[in-house]
Amino acid sequence: MTTRRLLLQALLCTAMAPALAADAKPDVAIVLARLDLAAGKVSDVTNITPGKGANFQPAFTRDSAAVLFTSDRSGSNNIYRYDIAKATTKAVTATTENLYSPTPLADGNGFSAIRVITADPAYGIEMNEPSLWLFGWDGKPVAPVVPTKRIGYHAWINPDLIAAFLVDDVPERNSHRAVIISRTTGQLTSMTAKPGRSLGRTADGKRALFVDQTDPAYWRISAMGPGDKQPQPLVDTPVGPEGEKDPNRSQYFAALPDGSLLMARGNLLLRWDGKAGSVFKTFAELADVGGAIRNIAASPDGKRLAFSVTLAPAKP
Repeated sequence: MTTRRLLLQALLCTAMAPALAADAKPDVAIVLARLDLAAGKVSDVTNITPGKGANFQPAFTRDSAAVLFTSDRSGSNNIYRYDIAKATTKAVTATTENLYSPTPLADGNGFSAIRVITADPAYGIEMNEPSLWLFGWDGKPVAPVVPTKRIGYHAWINPDLIAAFLVDDVPERNSHRAVIISRTTGQLTSMTAKPGRSLGRTADGKRALFVDQTDPAYWRISAMGPGDKQPQPLVDTPVGPEGEKDPNRSQYFAALPDGSLLMARGNLLLRWDGKAGSVFKTFAELADVGGAIRNIAASPDGKRLAFSVTLAPAKP
């Protein structure tokens, strides 16, 4: 197995098929916080998944009242829902299959998720069937969103268009790519052959957002729509500490309603104000969050954040 394949497998395993023994995996928590952009503050930082286990990939419901997330607490990865007002959590799905990336639908009638029944041994993605499915709030799968196979990550641009990270079916080649898929026509629009794992959409809902890693020295968040000839670079991603290896570089982002973006570096949240030529700047330091921030989600009303945190082991 080549070094490059090992690195790519490490990148994908967190959000697809865990590759470590249960006693070796770090605990991952979902943290909820209030966001006040005008005051430049993040407050009421609360771990909503106390205890052991991996909880990740948070996403807010369209009314901003609840957070969906993936958790391995049942022995397989299922989808859970945290009600913010009641501070209660309930299981949405109960399956021995692995489910990932729950994403509420714009019409409120359920959510989409990556479904893995038969896992590819190299990357953990579904081997035989379409991997992106629609689910009802009863937790039952309804139908594939699109017939496209090997979708590892996704984001809705609008009810017809989906941004998708496609996992290569030849591990030695590692030719993953990011595309826009039209549900109506089936057309795939290529965005980059060197994508990061985080996908989103612009505030106007017309284009996809993605991390373009084509230049290994300068990863960039870019925007692209199905009618664009090429992506529009928006801003370089934050550079980590000197010596930080590529798999640990920041690549998760959240798009805010005002067109700005948030990313993380360790326990720091950084914000790009959405203006051409500006860069990510420190927005908030969450000293007591307990570890490194990974996936980030912003509520549709712009008032809350949810993020997964890889918790640092307790000091002896």
